[in-house]
Amino acid sequence: MRTADPFGAEGDQPGSGPRQPRELLDLLSVAAVLLDAEGRIVLWSPQAEELFGYTSQEALGQYAARLLVHEQHVELMIRLFSEVMRTGQGWAGAFPVRHKDGSTRLVEFRNMRLLDDRGDFYALGIATDEAALRQVERDVALSTRLVSQSPIGLAVLDTDLRYVAVNPALAQINGVPAEDHLGRRVREALPFLEVDAIEAALRQVLTSGEPLIDQHRVGRTPADPDNDHAWSASYYRLDGPRATRGVRR
Repeated sequence: MRTADPFGAEGDQPGSGPRQPRELLDLLSVAAVLLDAEGRIVLWSPQAEELFGYTSQEALGQYAARLLVHEQHVELMIRLFSEVMRTGQGWAGAFPVRHKDGSTRLVEFRNMRLLDDRGDFYALGIATDEAALRQVERDVALSTRLVSQSPIGLAVLDTDLRYVAVNPALAQINGVPAEDHLGRRVREALPFLEVDAIEAALRQVLTSGEPLIDQHRVGRTPADPDNDHAWSASYYRLDGPRATRGVRR
């Protein structure tokens, strides 16, 4: 079983100061660029400098099409920009971009029109490296398939030992639909098990960080409420970059 503290380590609250990258957006280093109605760059995030190579001093005030696109793609970029500004409908897709070093990089964009309180329109571009995005998508898909197709029962619990995710194998073992686990403690979902021993083991692993392997449990579940069954369970703490705690069974 794995738990995740939504706030992480003590003191790591919103606004408490710098932290290590932890979220998907951090992993992808998503850049933000704001263009005025003429296509000039008016806002440039640090991630944009990392992605495109240009500093804010080099980018601000420049026409995005001239700065970021090779000559053969300028007309297409202007057409896409004009369509977003005219209709208000966003555009999403991969576009070849000219990096400051002269190389061409495929960048995944999400573009949308914004309106300020004076009635002026702007175009917001959210961008990330296309290859990095595809790799994350493959990793997530693989992880999802491994969990969903695993014959081993797996669960994710929060630090109050409430279920936040259950794979199909564990739902079948317990005789309780996966969605009926969610938000409930072990003792609420499976009251006929040795819940005190299970919860004590989970808290021990959370506190010590030392896994408990091959813990034998005996009890009954709704899958077969009239007969005792024996299971072997292992618990591992998983530590996230913000000191979040986890135990996996």
